[in-house]
Amino acid sequence: MINEAQAVTKEDIRRIMLKRRKNMNQDEIDCKSQRIAEFLFSLDIIQNSQIIMVYVNMPGEVRTEKIIQDLLNAGKTVVVPVCIPQEVNLLPSQIKGLDELAPGHYGIFEPKKEFIRPVDPGVLEIIIVPGLAFDMQGNRIGHGKGYYDRFLMRVSPFAKKVGLAFEFQIVYSIPVCHFDVPMDLIVTENGIKKPK
Repeated sequence: MINEAQAVTKEDIRRIMLKRRKNMNQDEIDCKSQRIAEFLFSLDIIQNSQIIMVYVNMPGEVRTEKIIQDLLNAGKTVVVPVCIPQEVNLLPSQIKGLDELAPGHYGIFEPKKEFIRPVDPGVLEIIIVPGLAFDMQGNRIGHGKGYYDRFLMRVSPFAKKVGLAFEFQIVYSIPVCHFDVPMDLIVTENGIKKPK
């Protein structure tokens, strides 16, 4: 675990985590992602919520295709983000199947234009969030563009924010800014962490 004694910056943490992620092989990613999905689905908030936003993973991130499919199979309203680069923001859009997705901005899969169904951010009950690192207080580091930071300020204060990460992405402390929005829960292959 990276600890605060090393006085690392966000950029240091990003560089370290990108390198660690690159060292994972696909079998390891698949196996750990499966464990993370199992822990996620054990949460009461998943069972008891209807409108759930899930990121679509990039290479090296905790995989979400099966999570999305299982939520759809359970009859949930599944929402995924669409990047709006000119606003550096995300548009939540409902999907009805993984076949509605295609590579979009930054190569991330998002709904094809004909399948974009905008959803009011205020109705989201759970937002499942990616990150390069999370700390013990629920703070998060993304890729540095600020998409999720801006977006999470627009959701209901009652919406639960759940970070998915591999255990090595949990660090002792992350430098925070006033606009950073902490997670309510973080799920790794080792279990569910409730930030202090």
